[in-house]
Amino acid sequence: MYDNIIFDLYGTLIDIHTDEEDIAVWKHMCEFYAEHGVKYNPAGLRSKYKRQVRRAEQAMAKKKFKFPEIQILDVFEQLTRKKDQDADDCAELTVKAAQEFRKTSTEYIKLYDGVKEMLGRLKNSGKKLYVLSNAQRVYTLPEIQKLGIEEYFTDISLSSDFGAMKPDAVFYQQMLDRNHINPNRSIMVGNDEVCDIMAARQARLHTCYIHSKLSPVDDDQRYIKSDIMLDEPDMAKLCEYLLGEE
Repeated sequence: MYDNIIFDLYGTLIDIHTDEEDIAVWKHMCEFYAEHGVKYNPAGLRSKYKRQVRRAEQAMAKKKFKFPEIQILDVFEQLTRKKDQDADDCAELTVKAAQEFRKTSTEYIKLYDGVKEMLGRLKNSGKKLYVLSNAQRVYTLPEIQKLGIEEYFTDISLSSDFGAMKPDAVFYQQMLDRNHINPNRSIMVGNDEVCDIMAARQARLHTCYIHSKLSPVDDDQRYIKSDIMLDEPDMAKLCEYLLGEE
């Protein structure tokens, strides 16, 4: 069966809902920045944030990757920087601002039922577990630590660290190479047909598709070609499949 199991995070193991357009989020961030001597109004801050995201995306588009990923901390650095500010102070405030924004824009975040039990059984059986996710480390690492699942994984590969995101083949390959993973003995588990299934198949991985409410609306389960198919995030059933008990 499978020696290595690679998981997507959001929509696969973690259920989350964020709303970055809510004006209340930007009002809160204005208050946060004002406490640190940086003044904005909500509409102006939101506009500048989007403008900096676009600039970061345009800069990354010049890179060699087919599906480039920005570093969101670069965006928040532009929002945070003040004249004559100490570099270390700016870096510290940038991280705090990014995490405050994520916390404020997140309506809820939780594990799907049975995730810890499933990960524990797989790890105890000798499987090596990995994460390959389109995510920003400044957001995601604190979240998986708070949810209590960091300890289960041998390696966590996030798109913000690498500069490319799924379905880019190089994002898959860097993780396989770094961890000396044999694709023939490995499976990718995710909730996105293009990013997690088609791309994984191109990397010669086995695949498991889980349909969740965070799956792309265009995903049509009737036509998805995956070794394992689940209609919902049923972690007990997933565990049985991955252990070869089904």
